[in-house]
Amino acid sequence: MKHLKSVGLSVSVAALLALAGCASSHSTNTSARADAGSSGSTGGIAAAPGLVERGPGVEKFYRIRTPAAARIKQDGTLYCIDWPDGVRQLYRVRPPLDKPAIAMAGVQMERMTDFKDGITGYTISPDGSRTLVYTAMGGNENTQVYVLDQNTPIATGGGLSNLTPLLVNPKAMFRISLWSNDSSAFYYTSNDTDANNFHMYRYDFASNKPTKILAKDGDWTAADVTRDGKRVMVLQYRSSSDSEISELDVATGNLRSLNSLVVSGGQTASIEPVGYTPDEKGFYIVSDHEEGIKRLFLIDLASGKLSKPLPTLDKYELDGAGINEARTFMGVTANEDGYGVIRLYRLPTLEEVKLPEIERGVVGFAELEDNRVSWTLSNARTQGNMFTWNIPAAGQPAERPRQVTFSDNQGIDLSKFTLPELVEVTSFDGMKIPAFVYLPTGAKKGQPIPFVVDYHGGPEAQYRPDFSAFVQYLLSEGFGVMRPNVRGSSGYGRAFIMADDYKLRWNAVKDGWHCAKWLVDNGYGTPGKIASYGGSYGGFMTTAVQVEDQEAFERGQVQQRLFGASINVVGVINFQTFLERTSGYRRKLREVEYGPLTDPDFLNSVSPLLRSDKINVPMLIAHGANDPRVPVTEAMQMAEALMRRGMDPEQIYFDDEGHGFAKLDNRLLFAKRASRFLKQHIGQ
Repeated sequence: MKHLKSVGLSVSVAALLALAGCASSHSTNTSARADAGSSGSTGGIAAAPGLVERGPGVEKFYRIRTPAAARIKQDGTLYCIDWPDGVRQLYRVRPPLDKPAIAMAGVQMERMTDFKDGITGYTISPDGSRTLVYTAMGGNENTQVYVLDQNTPIATGGGLSNLTPLLVNPKAMFRISLWSNDSSAFYYTSNDTDANNFHMYRYDFASNKPTKILAKDGDWTAADVTRDGKRVMVLQYRSSSDSEISELDVATGNLRSLNSLVVSGGQTASIEPVGYTPDEKGFYIVSDHEEGIKRLFLIDLASGKLSKPLPTLDKYELDGAGINEARTFMGVTANEDGYGVIRLYRLPTLEEVKLPEIERGVVGFAELEDNRVSWTLSNARTQGNMFTWNIPAAGQPAERPRQVTFSDNQGIDLSKFTLPELVEVTSFDGMKIPAFVYLPTGAKKGQPIPFVVDYHGGPEAQYRPDFSAFVQYLLSEGFGVMRPNVRGSSGYGRAFIMADDYKLRWNAVKDGWHCAKWLVDNGYGTPGKIASYGGSYGGFMTTAVQVEDQEAFERGQVQQRLFGASINVVGVINFQTFLERTSGYRRKLREVEYGPLTDPDFLNSVSPLLRSDKINVPMLIAHGANDPRVPVTEAMQMAEALMRRGMDPEQIYFDDEGHGFAKLDNRLLFAKRASRFLKQHIGQ
């Protein structure tokens, strides 16, 4: 499927999931780490002092896992990313795929890679003959690419001898975009010649060398290629609300922008490429230029006419769409109030294919290959399992879908996991903020309990009702959890996602504070017994709401502060130093969102560090030393500022992690410290 050929976790998503301890996120690692207030760890994880657990325990919850990024080759062999040893590696399962044990605890699975820091993803060529795997040292995000010898699994003594370096430069990042239709080449982008810009290459296996085909400044991605390889549809991403799609003539280097066919008058839009039509005379895109909602459109490449091929999908924003290699089917995923709903269409007629009944949750396409479609299902009780289904010919009876990945549930009955309630919080200006509220078994409105308000990163992300071992662990220990989608979140249209840009930044913080107030006003929580929690941009939110809480108290909006604790994971706390020190290629993107370095007064005004005198609650700070997105100096600045005021923030630093915690030992150490911290400061 176009855009799904390269399977694995994107770095940003992987980091956020790893923070939550989800199996959809990233050998036990024994490297040293600085762990203020403890002696650190050199292998197994000892129970954190004072950690008393009344449920199955954090260790069991964090070891729940389901193989991720699964793909089935034409011969029936399944490849997937799994971590039975605590680090994500590539595994292979030979057919037939009919035994649940296959994907639980490594039974009958062949381990194909053995990287110290695991892999971040992999891709298999359309004909199944070649596999490329990606890894980044210590979480630094400089992804390197290797060719895998598919005939030599680790189990037979392959070690790293079954891997051949292909694109390796420790100072650069390599990102695979897509394969040529005949599998003889692939397209990728890299900042190897300019650290701040990603140029585009084609790598041909016949000559075993890359050719640069696009060398313009910006962040470029190859989206689709014609069968003859002469035209490549490319995307330049500038921000969540501004991208440009163009068609590249490979022979001449001519780049024809198609944006004027979508928007006019200097306007911008989010444009996501889908793929060429079967006759390659048109191109499908997803764009938010109409009413600010992401919808499916078709561009006629000859006339320039823009049409809407499936207007019946207009009600909900689309998560995305993709087309199979043969261009005979198109899959579309809609975001219906946070739930993911998939639909399948035959090409070129766009006749809808009736899919089997799928349990409600966050459903997304995993593969669309020839006449077979696979999807993943995640909800509070199902951890991203993959199902595959043979698409029947028109008028023929359909087979039942087969489940091909299974969870290792650690003996915990996942069917009893708590489902969330979707609520709306009215913010300071009347804007409605969606939020998912999770309650422990037996808890009721009107009987306040300790609560954790968990802010997502991004900020262009969205909390959805999917599986989270982190949330379910907190519920098992008696905490309630709220996961709000404050303004700036995706999934609710262009106006909502841009409602926090630049000078509007603090409005999102007010949303976050009003969510805590909603818990108190509606009898779910008690002032002082609510903790803020978040990673990355969510780390900014978790510290910024503490500032807003103190100022709301000083203004007399509340009689006492709402929050009693804060957990900041890889968070931004000083926008000026963050922008100065983040990876160069990310700076332009982030300046659009947060404001430019040329406006230091504004950046300082919304930086929690510059208002840290307003933070008066215990704080746990955790960060990876190799983080290229939010440098570890952000955490250190906040810790120093609090200590200068006589406070004693807890600190955890991992010297073998980046933007999030990928290794199981590290996740467990952090989770145990976080659990103890919450119990100490807001109760159980």
